[in-house]
This record gives sequence, structure tokens and C-alpha cells, in this order.
Amino acid sequence: MSNRTVFENAFLIDGNGGEPLEDATVVVEDRSIKDILPKGQSLSSTKARQFDLKGRTLMPGLIDAHVHAGNIEIDHARTAALPPAVYVHRATQNLETDLSLGFTTLRDAGGLDWGFRQAINQGLIAGPRLLLSVNMLTQTGGHGDKRGIAKEENQPRNSIGIYPEICDGPDEIRKSAREALRRGADQIKVMADGGVASPSDKPGQWQYEVDELKAAVQVAEAAGTYVMAHCYTDPAIRNCLKAGVKSIEHGNLMSEETAKLMAKQGAYLVPTCSTYDVLAEYGQKEGVGPFILEKLKWVTEIGLAALEAAYRAGVKIGSGTDIIGPYQEMKVREFSIKAEVMSPMEVIVSATRTNAELFEMSDRFGTIEPGKLADLIVVDGNPLENISIFQDAQEKVVLVMKEGRIFKNLF
Repeated sequence: MSNRTVFENAFLIDGNGGEPLEDATVVVEDRSIKDILPKGQSLSSTKARQFDLKGRTLMPGLIDAHVHAGNIEIDHARTAALPPAVYVHRATQNLETDLSLGFTTLRDAGGLDWGFRQAINQGLIAGPRLLLSVNMLTQTGGHGDKRGIAKEENQPRNSIGIYPEICDGPDEIRKSAREALRRGADQIKVMADGGVASPSDKPGQWQYEVDELKAAVQVAEAAGTYVMAHCYTDPAIRNCLKAGVKSIEHGNLMSEETAKLMAKQGAYLVPTCSTYDVLAEYGQKEGVGPFILEKLKWVTEIGLAALEAAYRAGVKIGSGTDIIGPYQEMKVREFSIKAEVMSPMEVIVSATRTNAELFEMSDRFGTIEPGKLADLIVVDGNPLENISIFQDAQEKVVLVMKEGRIFKNLF
């Protein structure tokens, strides 16, 4: 006997960007969306869980394309010092928070291992669908190399055995990319530019040459996947485009000319506006040093202009947050910040359909269409009228369904 759920009288935003349907009915059967009925079309009598969504919005589950659920503390050293059991429980809390906020899929940009994915798939913990990068690739002294000038041994990201893959030259990069895939990575993450949180570099000090990046891309493509690259500036982004990198992360210092190249090549931009907003507010309190705070101010001030350039150029814009653990609930600021450039509907599409297309999984989720997995959320209100409603997602996202199973129900 099938497990059927019926959502009636919904203000339906299906994730495709078209006009919403009012008073729609969506039928879920087992794990999938069975049918969508417009206003006035009756449903034949059947046994089902029924939800009357009058005054509420039904939309696809949100997707975050850039997270570090395992970054428990802003200070990486404090995260690495946590006992393994404490680390796992706190990372699990982050995953549970994300699901409660309405995120049914996460692309972890480095730090979690395959065990978290298994625990979610086996129902041991409640969390979003996980796409893992595991251990990212970094050059010696690059953004992922946390040794700085004072240490010689590779520094762990955490206490469960995740270390950055410090590798130089195409041959080492090939081996490290294969190692990440062996450990369960769904995509390859490379550090192609300096970073804000780095101890020994800064954005603009581009990292990895084109032949090195090509090596990572070739390994990824051979495995049926792609490369995501940490980038801020034109030289790093252009190197990535020449190498065939598909997903450009951050991009805060990108010019209009580079944005046009991205659009021409069909690469995706995953901006992460909220992390800079949150760190600017709380970084000093958390003990972030002046070197990092100075870099943070720089990339924050110009970040929105880069997003505008990408938008005008027609770049495919996804949605990520990059939020550090203690401030997980603030990640949905991302939508309000992006709405300074994009329409509310475009912001929603970026966090649903576009991200699913980036992952090459749009046949499975990202929109509400018959045959797709039933990843659905119910919002108490209309986000097209007030996109900042998501900043109160713990209260305003009143139902979360992943693959037909309800994980949150405030009805």
C-alpha cells in the first residue's frame, strides 16, 4: 500500500521561475511527486495525509551549494582540537539545523567524510542530502594549507581524519583528486586563489596554474563529476575557466569582463554573501585577528558589485552560504542580500533549480514536477512579497519533507 500525502490550497512556487499557482494541489506518493492539480480540479477520494496550505507557500526544498557543516568554530584550530565524539555530535547539530531551516540538499565544500552521508541515508541522524568534497586540494602555502610559517606538519581540519591534500604539479594533483574520490567525494574541490581565513595568503594571490587545474578537471570528468574552485579574483577565475572548471565559488573581486567570459563558457557562480556579512558582525568577538578582518572588509565591500556584474552578464548564479558552525541559523541572510541584485523569484530559483542543474541532478530534485523526488517545504507566508521571511526560517518554515518523509511539522 502506497504512502500518500496531499497538500491542498497551496500557493505553489515550483522552482522553475514561472508564475506561481494559487490554490494548487500537490500529491506525493511514497518518495516522489505524483501529481500537480490546478485550482478547481478535484482529487479522487483516497486515503492520504492531508495538509490545508491556505495562506502558505509550497516550494522545493532549498539547496545550499557551499557549506562547511563541519567547521564547528571560526578558529580552525579549535575545531581540530575537539574530541571526535564531540565533533561528530556538533556537526550533526549543524546538519539538523540546516534541515529545519528548509535545506534538503547540501554540497559540503570540504570537511565531512562519507560516514555522515551514510548516517543520514541509514536514518541514524536527520539531515539534508549530502554531496561531499571530503578533503580539498591546495597548493603548498595555499588557502587550504593551515600550517602558516610556524608549523611543518600538515594540520587537520578536524579530529576525524580529514586533512587538506597539499599537492603541487599536475601529477600530485591527479593523485590527490583520485584520493578524494576514493574517500567518497561527489565532486573535487580545489583552492585556486588566496583566502580570507588563510594564515599566509590573501585573495588575489592566485593559486594553481592552468595545467594543474586541468589535471583536477580531467580526473573529475573521468569519474563523471566536476571541479568546484575557491576563487575571488580575475586571474584565478580565468585560469579556472581555461582549465574547464565548472563551479566558481565566491567570486567577490570579479570584473565585468571576466563575468562575460564566465557566461560565454557556461560556468556557474556560487556567491556566498552571508558569510562575510556574519563574520563582519561577529568576527572580532570570536577572536578573528586583524589580518583576517582587513581581508574580510575588502571582499565584503566589493562583493555585491561582482554579483551585479555576473547578473548583468547572464552568468548562471547558484546559491551558497559558507557559514561557520556557530552561526548556522543566520545562513538564510543570503537570500535577502542577493535580493539587492536579483528578484525574489530569481533568488529562489538560484537556491533550487539552478543548484540542482549545477549538480547535474535536476532530473531528481530542484523543482516541483511529477516524477521528481518529493523534497518540499511549506513557508508560512509569501516569500515573493517578503524574501527576508527566510531569516525567521525556524518559525516560518513550518514543514520540511525530504523524499516523501516529513522531518519537520509545525502544523
